[in-house]
Amino acid sequence: MASTSETGHAVNISNFKLLIDTCTAFGADYDPSNTDLTIVNMTTAWTAGDTAHTTLTVALQKSKNPINDREILNKPVNKLVTRTLNIFNSTKASKQVKKDAKGLADRIRGFGVKVKKLPDGTPDPNSVSTSHQSYVQKADAFGQLVELYKSDSFYAPNEVPLQTATLTTLWVAMKAANDNIGTIIAPVEVSRIERDRVLYNENDGLLVRAAACKDYVQGAAGFSSARAKLVTKIKFRKPTKKKK
Repeated sequence: MASTSETGHAVNISNFKLLIDTCTAFGADYDPSNTDLTIVNMTTAWTAGDTAHTTLTVALQKSKNPINDREILNKPVNKLVTRTLNIFNSTKASKQVKKDAKGLADRIRGFGVKVKKLPDGTPDPNSVSTSHQSYVQKADAFGQLVELYKSDSFYAPNEVPLQTATLTTLWVAMKAANDNIGTIIAPVEVSRIERDRVLYNENDGLLVRAAACKDYVQGAAGFSSARAKLVTKIKFRKPTKKKK
């Protein structure tokens, strides 16, 4: 389950603890027959939700720098490719090989991949997952372009940043960043699944328990009672799925 903001989940967890504290204050008047709603079991569920959300938060922060580093690494590639193509066009290489180089250059420069950010500035793992293939394709096309330059003796620029050795080093870094991304985003995605399960499971998630708790209090104390009003004003929101 995806959401547009991690903030809403934290509010749900915090409000669930507020609901527990409110019901605890009712003392002996809070005595539900549904064991899922006992103070002890509600507290256990809250602890699981809070722990799951913290685990996800830590995973998100760990992913931030590596994901940003890959984006930074790829940012100057398009302009660099254009420079190499200009150099190649200035040589006596054949028209056909120049055309092939342009075709690869256009593939590289046409992707424009960028990772969206969460409200706190952390890279959105959902965006990372969907953009990953574009990064892979870009690196693959860049590697092919470098190999094309290596195979043509006319590509021999004096400028070090444009030389094939320098370009190869960049390509190796691009490929490594892509190969390592799985170890970065997998823990985030797994942690998100677990957090959402604990909070939004339709059988015993926090929001299901919160709704049942409110129903119990309203039934036990009366819909218009002061106790019912205390619990009903504690709000929870189920996040909507992102449109694909």
